[in-house]
Parts: sequence; C-alpha cells; structure tokens
Amino acid sequence: MSKKFFVYMISAVLLFFPCQIYASEKVILGGDSVGIEARYDGVMINGTYTFHCNGKQYSSSKYLQKGDLITHINDKKITSIKEMQEALIRFYKSTNKDIVPISIIRNDQSKNTYLYYVYDQENKNFKSGIYVKDKITGIGTVTFYEPNSSTYGCLGHEIMDFDTQQLACVNNGGIYPATITSIKKSTNYDAGEKHGTIAYEKPIGTIEKNTIFGIYGKYSNHKEQTKMIECASNNEIHTGKAFMYTVVNGNEIKPYEIEITDIKDQQSKKVKGIVFKVTDQNLIQISNGIVQGMSGSPIVQDDKLIGAVTHVVVGDPMKGYGVFIENMLDTAS
Repeated sequence: MSKKFFVYMISAVLLFFPCQIYASEKVILGGDSVGIEARYDGVMINGTYTFHCNGKQYSSSKYLQKGDLITHINDKKITSIKEMQEALIRFYKSTNKDIVPISIIRNDQSKNTYLYYVYDQENKNFKSGIYVKDKITGIGTVTFYEPNSSTYGCLGHEIMDFDTQQLACVNNGGIYPATITSIKKSTNYDAGEKHGTIAYEKPIGTIEKNTIFGIYGKYSNHKEQTKMIECASNNEIHTGKAFMYTVVNGNEIKPYEIEITDIKDQQSKKVKGIVFKVTDQNLIQISNGIVQGMSGSPIVQDDKLIGAVTHVVVGDPMKGYGVFIENMLDTAS
C-alpha cells in the first residue's frame, strides 16, 4: 500500500508598480521573519448563529452567510469591526430599530441585505448573530527587497482565508519586524511552526497585493543587511545542492543546506515548481524539517536566488516545495 501524503502551505485588487523586475537583475536577499497583518476592506463574516432575545428568536442566516464581506452599514462605508460597531450603535440610537440595512460582497458581487442588531434588555448588551473578523495575522518570511522600486516579495503563496478556503480578500495591511523566540518541531502529519513576537509599532512595509505567488508591497525601512544577489531564470535551476535562508532564533538569518530533487515544468506558472528535501543537520535538529513561518524563505543555488519555500509535505516534513523566483518577480512588477 502506498503512503498518502498531504501538503500544507506554510505561513494571507491588483496595484501595478512603476518599474518592472526581471530575472538576472539583482535584489536584496531576504530571509528575515516578519509579522503580517492583512486587513479586509470591510468586515468578514466567519459564521452565523440563531439567538433568543426579549422573548423572540432571531436567525442571522436569513440574511447572511459565512464568507460575506460587510462593506457598508446604512450606506456608511466601514473597514473594521470598530467602525462597524460604531455605525450600528449610531443607527440604533437614531432609529431604535433592530434590523439594519447593510451592503455586502458575496461571490464577488455587491448585494444589499440586512443585519440584526438587537438590544438584550435582560443582559444589557447587543446581539447580532454573527461571528466576524477584520484582519488575518501571522509570521512569514521575506524573499527579496527590490531597492529601485522599494518593492518586496514575501511568502511565495497566497494568504488563505481558512474559514472560506479561498484567497483572502485582503488588499491592504502591513509587515512588521518579528523576533523568533522558539520553534515547534514538525512531525509526520503535524506541521510545526515558528513562534515569535511582532513589533506592530514599527511597520516596515505595506501590503498591496495578495496573490497565489505571495504578498507584495512597498517597504519603507532600509535593511541593515544589504546582501545583493542575482536572480536566476527558470532554465538555470537544476537538481542538487542549494541553500534556504531563514531565521530560527531571534533575528539572525542563516543559510541551511537543502537538496533539490525535482524541477517541474519551468514554462508554466506553478507555486510548487521546485521539489526539495532538507539535508542540513542543524536545521533538522532545530525544527525537524520545514515548519510554518518558513514560507517565503529564499532558495539560493550557485550564488543566485532561484525561488522561495512555499509548502511542506506534512507526511514527511523533510520534504518541501518552492516557487520559481521568476514567478514572484513577474507578479511584483
């Protein structure tokens, strides 16, 4: 019987940048861990529930469903949970009504509908029958910084909304310095992860694109480490020895040896174009292979940047996948 493997991603409106980046040009090598805060252009509904209030039963699923993005409350644009709460309170105080007209985006289509906002006289609070969020946060790794356009590329794969299992509808946010404090090791069928602290008070870049090949934006702080590296074209990549650059403790970026075992069709745009296994004994001892938070870790072969780590094979965390750097550069342009 063959063994079954599962693959996990490891980590979230297209704006075009003024200058393009091409393979063979030089970029600043990344490898640094960053905190990611990707914000929805509105408030995302995680789920709905039925509730009882003031002797009545209310079912929010009558109007709303998981995955709806609330963009307006009574024709007022909202971009966060705080703004939504403020708009709902204003509406209730001015109308004393418990059903509020709202606008949502569902399946990429705008739609007008309603939201319950009922004051519970017994418990002295409001109930709406929905679970919501306005951002996605986590730790990832920057692949490159391009100094001419002040553009960075990070993650190498998309930020997914795990409630809807779709590309997260986030088109703004920021990246922040992260300090790695510990590593939860990977085991078979249980991907480990980086643990760390995020300095949200020190933004180093914006998020302007969330794509299948990673997140991109402008960076504002100049890196202390300014190692410039040439970018390889797809046809220069070959099987054999390579290095991935990442942080496993504090803020120190180190290279770890890997072996590229297979290269997928270079002519097609694949997130999992590079297949590799971890051979560095130090990294194996620290993390037991690839862990979440290593997404975006740059892969260097023959002193050229060839791609970024994107996925771990959870059935065997010594194995992983990477995206071609050409795909990331094309997407950043």
